[in-house]
Amino acid sequence: MANGEVPSRTSSIHREMWKAAITANPASPTEANVQNNVLSQLSLLAQHRLTRLLQSADKLPTVLWCVLLVGGALTIAAACTFGTDSVKLQTLQVFSFSLLVSLSLVAIADIHRPFHGLIHVSDHAFQRARQVIEAP
Repeated sequence: MANGEVPSRTSSIHREMWKAAITANPASPTEANVQNNVLSQLSLLAQHRLTRLLQSADKLPTVLWCVLLVGGALTIAAACTFGTDSVKLQTLQVFSFSLLVSLSLVAIADIHRPFHGLIHVSDHAFQRARQVIEAP
């Protein structure tokens, strides 16, 4: 996971555990209760595994990195021009703050549309689920 890859060995172990739990034939009510408990624990394990996999692949979107880097540079440049009598430097200060606000609004607008733009929801999860279901 540190390399950004989904561990294939754990996926096969995960499938084998589910297969073993589902194919067990309980002979008594106690065994059926144990099987239900095993299935609920496997479900909980699968949820935690999915959360861990998703968190290992998360990263800050490029748009936000641009806003952070450009915004930081503009803020430093604007702070350096405080208290100056130069009209050009004051104009640069107003321009830099306007640019920072505009970039922030563009980033918010891009993130607000989850299926369009640079940052969007992809069909990767559905493709991955299909691969897992089709795997032997």
